[in-house]
Amino acid sequence: MVGQPSSAQDLQLKRSQPQIAEYAKWLDSLGPQGARFWIRLDGKKRPQRIYVGEGFYEADRESQKWFVEIFSKYLAGHPERGMILDLFDAGTGMLVGEYGWEGFKLFADGVRAMERVRRKSGR
Repeated sequence: MVGQPSSAQDLQLKRSQPQIAEYAKWLDSLGPQGARFWIRLDGKKRPQRIYVGEGFYEADRESQKWFVEIFSKYLAGHPERGMILDLFDAGTGMLVGEYGWEGFKLFADGVRAMERVRRKSGR
């Protein structure tokens, strides 16, 4: 006898794993040893906290949004669902943005941090 059929949810989870693995690979390239979009993740709190770095601030708005959306989906473990995230500046520890029901928002402190990093890099 062949084992019990998987539930639809289990099947969907199995189908989404390759996409989640691709997200993980891409996010690793943007992490502390890569482009420094993010420096660390604090998953102990809710919403989870992503500490962003210079690479995030140097990126254009669309790239920032894409990064946050993919990180949210990766943490949710599903390519069509996401988690609510808070974005903190890795250097100062200040809350600089969020990703949630209303999408990606960069607060005034985030915009100032972005301007500071871009001035320093000559952009």
